[in-house]
Amino acid sequence: FLYAIANMAAVSTEDGAERIITGDDIPAEFLENAKRIGKEAIKCLPSLQVPGGGAVPMVLARTDIGCSDSQMYDKDLDWDPTRKTFFLNEIEPSSTTYFVRHLKFDCIPVYGKLYAETARNMKEQMDKNPVPAKRAAAKRAATPMKFTKAVSGKRVTTPRATQPTVMKKTAMKGAAMKVAMKAAAKKSAKATKATKA
Repeated sequence: FLYAIANMAAVSTEDGAERIITGDDIPAEFLENAKRIGKEAIKCLPSLQVPGGGAVPMVLARTDIGCSDSQMYDKDLDWDPTRKTFFLNEIEPSSTTYFVRHLKFDCIPVYGKLYAETARNMKEQMDKNPVPAKRAAAKRAATPMKFTKAVSGKRVTTPRATQPTVMKKTAMKGAAMKVAMKAAAKKSAKATKATKA
């Protein structure tokens, strides 16, 4: 449990205005019932699945607990109109930023800490998982290798990942250029012979 925000609907206030309260301003009866129901509700949530296997707990979950202070007409349940009835309205897999603006503290650092901790836990679990053969082969293939060539009498080592592509294109351009130059020379020689004759 991190924090609670209470929203009293306009139909339940004496002056007909919606009220949003947080922290110690929330009546104990409402806070304790919300915590009790919320604690049971989050037990139903699945864990976050880690790629390659394993799981980590959910990062952040918000339970929306309702309270009826009058009779409810529900065909499936017998609601007691003489007392407050607390119920789970919904479960959200993240916070609602609309309501957090009413908190008496900045919750963003709390969120940051939770998400960073979850990311670290997921990475730790991924590192424990066995590496599939395909991924291991792809990782080896992606590792840059060294390529050595002579430049102006000196040996220069460059990453192989960048070198072959450049050399291949250059070699192809050079070969094409030679063919084109030979063809142009032959054509020129023919034209010169035809002019002399």
